[in-house]
Amino acid sequence: MPELSLSRRSGGGRSPTSRDIARELDVSQSTVSRALNGGSVAEATRARVIEAAARRGYVVNAAARELVTKKSGLVGVVVADITNPFYPELVEAIGARLAEAGKTMLLATIGVTDDEVARVRLLLEHRVDGIIFTSTQVDSTAIPRLASDDFPLVLVNREVDGVEADAIVGDNVAGATAAAEYLLGLGHRRIALITGDARTSTSRDREAAFVRSLEGAGVRLAHRVEAGFDQRAAFSAALELLGGTRPPTAVMCVNDLIAFGVLNAARRLGIDVPGGLSVVGFDDIPMASWDAIGLTTVRQPISRMAEEAVAVLERRVADDGSEFERHLLPCELVVRSTTGVPGTTKGKV
Repeated sequence: MPELSLSRRSGGGRSPTSRDIARELDVSQSTVSRALNGGSVAEATRARVIEAAARRGYVVNAAARELVTKKSGLVGVVVADITNPFYPELVEAIGARLAEAGKTMLLATIGVTDDEVARVRLLLEHRVDGIIFTSTQVDSTAIPRLASDDFPLVLVNREVDGVEADAIVGDNVAGATAAAEYLLGLGHRRIALITGDARTSTSRDREAAFVRSLEGAGVRLAHRVEAGFDQRAAFSAALELLGGTRPPTAVMCVNDLIAFGVLNAARRLGIDVPGGLSVVGFDDIPMASWDAIGLTTVRQPISRMAEEAVAVLERRVADDGSEFERHLLPCELVVRSTTGVPGTTKGKV
């Protein structure tokens, strides 16, 4: 299917119009409009319209479309930690789904020191039809304001306390429970947990489920450290943890970047993985499966998260009076080479 050209080629130098395309194809102008703006139309018809538009050099007039439909076709996507490969992968998947729906993604990054409300205000000034939040904190101030105004928004991989909003989340509880049961089944009893940011629903839910599973088996958590989802902070924390007098035989990490920090610390200290230490992550970012790493982790269904987030947002934009949706997607424990039965092997990793 040809892409729309940004040039305008038409007889006599006149810019082509949707009426020109409609006359050429013997269809109504409304059919052309729906085909070019992601509306409901047969795929064969859409292909014919797009081919004719590309040939004529027709470009959709976004301003005119907004006047007619009252929609800009823009969707804001908010992301915080783009250094974590999980988020670029998720954002790329969301962008692809939006493009399939005829929407354009407007990306906003919010760092630790940035004002979330100010960043969201910029998106609103660009007249976005809705916003997909891929990361936020449980005490967010921007999201409650948007929700109180019935502005279309979807939370992905996050939830906010006290806010009724559409949410697409992986089953953090089931995933963390599966990891705990797996480590217990291997025979580990001296188990540490390295958490992320306690103000995020993902870290909070994974930690609570993991600790609850251990306690249910009569095992107390040996150590707990907070590392803020940061590989370098996890590395420093793990050096101290693993260098102590009674180091754990296993470490559960609430995301893969933390797990990478622990693996680096184990290598620095000469601790064999998995002979002397088992390490489990969460998310299954692409590097986790590399042969050099082989991280045992809990996989999140990124593609499905993106697909359902866009679908839910489209429904919310079309009908903001419907019941809020919470989609809890299954996570999968993926066993690789960083876990095994507890041992005392030490030496070159």
